[in-house]
Order: sequence, then structure tokens, then C-alpha cells
Amino acid sequence: MDVLNALRAYRTVENGIRRSLSQRLNINETDLSALRFMLAVWQRDQSASPKELALALGISSASTTLVIDRLERVGFVRRRRHPVDRRAVILEPGERATEEFRSAFDVERRGVLAAADSLSSEETETVTRFLRSMEQAIVDAVAEPEPTREAR
Repeated sequence: MDVLNALRAYRTVENGIRRSLSQRLNINETDLSALRFMLAVWQRDQSASPKELALALGISSASTTLVIDRLERVGFVRRRRHPVDRRAVILEPGERATEEFRSAFDVERRGVLAAADSLSSEETETVTRFLRSMEQAIVDAVAEPEPTREAR
């Protein structure tokens, strides 16, 4: 029960940070999730396509277009033609994408890294294994078909 309570407390803080960032950047939470995804991609010196963004967010291509339109309008994202496949579009950081939202996300990242740095290698291994098994358990639970009324 202590683990469950600690996870709930962490998620409450994380949700508060997400709401605060959304307000600070003047965007909604879906747009913030899109920026988080794209920032992670850009930090690996890669580019993201609208299709990859849609898959990451679990939204339709029409909704993805609206997200990209909003983010492009406020300068966080820029569309560019793919250098090889001219029919394809890739998403790049816009003029506001660099310092403004990277510094906003950095606060959370620094906190998580500081907590992780205090763990021994054995503790890190245990926590990582737990989080991955929790992730898989949730994926498996969601994938299970809902029991029918007769089966209940």
C-alpha cells in the first residue's frame, strides 16, 4: 500500500507540474504532451513526423493537424518538407521552442535526475524493474477483454 500511495502522490505532483507548465506556456495539456514528445525526439537530433506524433499521443491525424497548427501558430513548432521524400512533412523546433519550453521542462527533469542520483546501482535496478513491470501490468490489464455480463 505504501508503494501505491507514493505513486499516487508522485502523480499528483506531476499533474500539478503539467498544469502549471500548460498555463505558463499558454497551451493546453495535449499540446504540452506533443511538445514533450517532440523535445525528446529533438534532443536525440532526430525529427518527428505528424504520424509519429499522432501515434505517440494516441490521437487521430485530424486532431494531430490541429495540435500542430496551434503549436506552429505560437512558434513552438515549424513544419518543413522532408529532405528526401518531398511529399512528407517533418516537425522542427520553432523560434520559441528552444529556451522557453526547454527551461520549463528542465525543472522536472533536474528533480527526477537528482532523486535518481541518490540511488545505489542496486536500488536503481530495483526501481527500474518495478516501473517496467508496473508498465507491463497496466498494458496487459488494458489489453484484456472486458468480461461480458454473463461471465460476471
